[in-house]
Amino acid sequence: MQSSPFSNLPPEVILKIFQYVGDFATVNALVRTSSIFHCTWLMNANSIALTVLPKTIECYDKAHRLVEAQKWAEELKPTSGGRHRSHREVVIVLVRRYLENRRVVTGYYESNILPVLGRIVSKEGNRGPWPLLERGRFLTTLYHLKTLAVIYEADKASSSTLSSIQKSELIDIAEVASWLRRMAPVQQRIELGVNNLLADSRWLQGWLDSRLTAFHTNK
Repeated sequence: MQSSPFSNLPPEVILKIFQYVGDFATVNALVRTSSIFHCTWLMNANSIALTVLPKTIECYDKAHRLVEAQKWAEELKPTSGGRHRSHREVVIVLVRRYLENRRVVTGYYESNILPVLGRIVSKEGNRGPWPLLERGRFLTTLYHLKTLAVIYEADKASSSTLSSIQKSELIDIAEVASWLRRMAPVQQRIELGVNNLLADSRWLQGWLDSRLTAFHTNK
């Protein structure tokens, strides 16, 4: 039986190949190429994931903060006595969480925001009630809102962990929260993971006011 041409490649070269690709569909295809690719993935899953993720996730630093919040919230839950995950399983869960967050955030933008923006900007000279036109700013704001929602659900007192958010981003959060409250059906808000946060408008406004006050105090 003829061996695979990949079987003679040194592991460091195979690792470089993994780190060069731009999405996890390709990573998955490479893992299935040969046993040596599979073994390289098993031994280097974390470094491969951390190299590929920024290439496939928009607003990666905000997406990373959301995943960290989700991981923290999960660790707060009481343990059920289940077995510990292997390192590779932990990495796979991490990647799936990133990709699922990306699906929800970008999917909402493309399905619900772009059509609205198209109607607004088609009216000459009228930007309408939605000045937040840039894709990156909107995705960043949704990631912030989802992160705040995760912290809100797990431990409201920990919301100070988002103190690094800039003043302009706080204004964007207030605007998008208001938009979602008025325009998004409950089911959409549930899928976004922000329904309970938006429903507690008093708490959210209090959090926004406290952060804005901190900016004025620190001037």
